[in-house]
Amino acid sequence: MRKKFKFSQVITPTGRMGKRGKEMDHLQVFEPGEILTENGMIIEAGEKTGDADYTEEHFGLIAIPGLVDAHNHLVYGGKRVEEFEMKLRGVSYMEIARAGGGIKSTVKATREASREELLAQSLRRAFYMLKNGTTASEAKSGYGLNLEDEIKQLEVARELGEKFPMDIVPVFLGGHDIPPDMKKEDYLTLLEKEVIPEVAGRKLSRYFDAFCESGVYDTTDIERMFRAAKDYGFKLRLHTEEFTHMGGIPLAVEYGAVSVDHILFADEKDIKLLGRSETAAVIMPTVSFFLRMEKYAPARRIIDEGGLVALGTDLNPGSSPVESLFFAMWFAVFKLNLTMEETITAATINSAHVLGIAETNGTLEKGKKADFIVLDVEDYREIFYRPSETHIVKVYKEGREVFGIEPYLREMGM
Repeated sequence: MRKKFKFSQVITPTGRMGKRGKEMDHLQVFEPGEILTENGMIIEAGEKTGDADYTEEHFGLIAIPGLVDAHNHLVYGGKRVEEFEMKLRGVSYMEIARAGGGIKSTVKATREASREELLAQSLRRAFYMLKNGTTASEAKSGYGLNLEDEIKQLEVARELGEKFPMDIVPVFLGGHDIPPDMKKEDYLTLLEKEVIPEVAGRKLSRYFDAFCESGVYDTTDIERMFRAAKDYGFKLRLHTEEFTHMGGIPLAVEYGAVSVDHILFADEKDIKLLGRSETAAVIMPTVSFFLRMEKYAPARRIIDEGGLVALGTDLNPGSSPVESLFFAMWFAVFKLNLTMEETITAATINSAHVLGIAETNGTLEKGKKADFIVLDVEDYREIFYRPSETHIVKVYKEGREVFGIEPYLREMGM
């Protein structure tokens, strides 16, 4: 059945690959706008579209593409509320980690959780992501740090994508930290000889990710992991320059990594390199906010140099327990100095590009999935002008309403 959706505005980036530099500032605006769908796919979008069997009118409301979260640790066990209190009392993230907290405490909770418990916790978080407009996301492992529990995380991520109305891209974060029960050299050997081959053999992820940071893995360690992962066909990603400058960006670019993530401490050479390379910069400003850091990633400079910037929440229990990508988008405008148009591009088509799903996600165009958000604003700029609410009325996944508040509005006579 063909369905038509009519709006006061339809706003979307265009294309099937990420946007760079000045291209990020351009959005297609249809006013009024229509989206024509069939079997969950868009067959036409514009001011006027073809005939439909069913029409749903949303006058006075606008539509934008479903958001895509480019960096996300959705599947994990436990919480770290006590560490949050420590941070409020002035203890730093790295001090907590050195004392045995941080990632290691989540590794313990994740290892102890059954698959069913992990899935239940992750479904709950995914629901809050969806109600905040995210229709596609990655889900990293990295809280197992052994063969059994890395596999467990990735299989739960895959099952989550099968059961929940959200596209989930599992990402194998094998180099997240040094396991609490192993020496670094032993774990690197385990990764090379057992974990990387097993994850590749089971086809649980297309991506290998690692954390280049002081006290964790240096560039020599990362290169060793990258060589092993590349031998098994993984595409590469890298957490780097989050708390210190490690030199991870040139290494990632040399190895053709899809992205470098965090990069708060990228220097001028790094910025210029990203401006001319194919490696995307994935930015999570909510981390700086949650850790009460004054420093934010140089996203503005990277775009000005011609680079590709994507956005994520970095949803995780320690440094960004944030399910809402809109929250990150507001920080992109207010703290990173991105334009509203660049921010929407970063949170849709550019994030889809990083996750390898830009052929089907990230824009409202023919041949894409009918994933869109209905917003109770008259103009898309109000998303940022009125940042205390997401203004979401409905969320559609493949043309099907998966979240909505209209029954409540009708009940109140609105």
